[in-house]
Amino acid sequence: MITVTSAAGGVGRLLVRRLAKQDVPVRAVVKNDAQAATTRQDGATEVVVGDLRSERTLDSALTGADVLYHAAPTQVIDERPIIEYLIAAVPSKGLQHIVFHSVIHPDLHELTHHHQKDVAEALLRESGIPTTVLRPSHYMQNYLEVWEFLQAGVMPYPVSPDSVMGVVDLADVAEAAANVLADPSPHTGRTYDLSTVELTRHQMAQIWASVLGHPVTAIRIPPSSLTNTLTVLPALASVVGHALQSTKLNAVGHLARGAQAASNPRDMKNWPADAREAYRVMMAHYDIHGLPAGNLADLPSLLGHAPTSYGKFARRSSTERGRTPADASR
Repeated sequence: MITVTSAAGGVGRLLVRRLAKQDVPVRAVVKNDAQAATTRQDGATEVVVGDLRSERTLDSALTGADVLYHAAPTQVIDERPIIEYLIAAVPSKGLQHIVFHSVIHPDLHELTHHHQKDVAEALLRESGIPTTVLRPSHYMQNYLEVWEFLQAGVMPYPVSPDSVMGVVDLADVAEAAANVLADPSPHTGRTYDLSTVELTRHQMAQIWASVLGHPVTAIRIPPSSLTNTLTVLPALASVVGHALQSTKLNAVGHLARGAQAASNPRDMKNWPADAREAYRVMMAHYDIHGLPAGNLADLPSLLGHAPTSYGKFARRSSTERGRTPADASR
């Protein structure tokens, strides 16, 4: 039995589906009944509904499991108590291996999310429990949050278009994780960077322009807008102006729907205040410094083939959303 925490998340859902297709028994840990219904449709054999910060939830998640794939939600600020309880519980639960979902460059201690992963990695190393660490880069899918804006011809995001970001496809992360989970022993004690390529958002916008068949302009939205929506106002004229120039009156509907989606990205309004602030600080750091890729050789080694390029990701995503890529023949 493989237990997958945060099974309703981006990686979690794809991982559950992949393991289910391989007829691997999966226990999915989710936070509510709606997510439980979703993960059952994805193929989960068993479902645990609860809060990962609850010992009762963790006990249910671990009992009878052979391997644990653990990923904590971004809005969980203090991950240490979860990891400490997992470590304490392992001897009595019979767990044989932990695959820990970390983050690229966990040594960026000024960023709460990265620092928490570094603390967790150290605790797991010191525990002696057979562990494999996966460090994914910034997800390509993060930019699908502005899908409606992309169709209007703009790519707003709270990071400078000039910042270099290492990116990776969620599907590749899930596939790499499934490959490790299938036979974790050779990966004991190993840490893998899951990075595909480094791109600025200007370069991403050029790829989207090729896929969508119209100009796309990358625009910086102040990271402060994540906690204070009024600070986005100065950027709106640029967003609207570039959209109208790119897609004319077709932009209007997309801009309206994009603005509605942007009013509560990632359901952040329901996050604790400290989690929202930590996310703002993280985006402010990326805004100035970017987020370089890790070791680009790790991911193809785990996959056994070349990772998904940003262009392939954009074409696939466009098709999934009912829009035939303009460069489909490529």
